[in-house]
Amino acid sequence: MISTSVPLLSHDYTHLYVRDVMGRRGLIVVGVGKSGERGFQMLYRFADICDRLEECGINVVFVYPRESARHVQDTTSLSGARYRERPCLLLDDDGRFFVGPLQPKSLRVIYLDRDMRRLARLQISLRDETWDPLLRVFFGQVISGAMH
Repeated sequence: MISTSVPLLSHDYTHLYVRDVMGRRGLIVVGVGKSGERGFQMLYRFADICDRLEECGINVVFVYPRESARHVQDTTSLSGARYRERPCLLLDDDGRFFVGPLQPKSLRVIYLDRDMRRLARLQISLRDETWDPLLRVFFGQVISGAMH
């Protein structure tokens, strides 16, 4: 679903690999399809639960395909990422990170452990009115599993 050997562009225009943004207990990669929510909207909407995940040692990154550069490299999104003080909005500027294209207006969510093994995944359509609660449930299940 993703190629972990492909560098991603961060908000400060440095290239990072998935391993570079890994938390001490894992990483959740949220791939945001073309015409999805803007970077700052995702950071704001999920700031509370992402903070809880980070407290558990699990980082969350939102990765956008290169066609959506304007959604993740706009001034407000860059400011939001700088405010979080860590890479959380990433751009697949080479167009090789996602194995198989992301569907427009969709999310592809992958939870990886420290050894880069996939522990869980989820595909969500942003056209579905329940997409926000579905993603929150996924995040909550990861938190719950990390607590045990």
